[in-house]
Amino acid sequence: MSQAELPVLTVYLVEDDPLLARHVLDALAQADGIECVGHADRLAVAREELPSRCPQVLLSDLGLPDGDGTDLIREISQISGPWRPHILVYSVFGDEAKVIHAIEAGADGYFLKGCADRDLIHAVQRAADGESPISPAIARYLLKRFAAGPEASPSGFDGQVTEEPQLSRPEHAVLRLVAQGYLAEEVGERLMMSAHTVATHVRAVYAKLQVGQRSMLGLTS
Repeated sequence: MSQAELPVLTVYLVEDDPLLARHVLDALAQADGIECVGHADRLAVAREELPSRCPQVLLSDLGLPDGDGTDLIREISQISGPWRPHILVYSVFGDEAKVIHAIEAGADGYFLKGCADRDLIHAVQRAADGESPISPAIARYLLKRFAAGPEASPSGFDGQVTEEPQLSRPEHAVLRLVAQGYLAEEVGERLMMSAHTVATHVRAVYAKLQVGQRSMLGLTS
């Protein structure tokens, strides 16, 4: 297959910091096989443009001048038509609760600002492949979140604490190694599983958070 025939991975960026946005856009432009099909610095602009741009990956900040990026994530994740992008949050780790809210809203991955360009590009590529990119800091927080048990979960409408699913042994082992800084391939080697299986376990952890949120809101069948 020639260079011209290689499939292109399309990305849409939502970021209000002009310097950071320029840096990310330049990094995406220099990566082989990636095309940025749009950039918004406001939620309103993203909501207007996304349906026509149809990116494979939505790379979004959370703190925006006209609202919370989590609202956009929730709206996009509920799309039931032929187009629904993989959602990768690219934000700071200032508020741990925002991590959980973004994942519960439907984010497929959460990566921290300040990472190396190659790590961000790798995360975008993994998100497009259906994986759930995760940084060590996020893995450490998720381990604490699940270790805290049901008492850390939000209360339901009846005032009762809502139990959320707990981690399986493989999921806990994967998160523990990611939290220590190991890459998916290295985690797989240590746990004697493929990198694909490692990614499946991370995705399952994200899904458990989303199921817990849906249960709290009475959205489960």
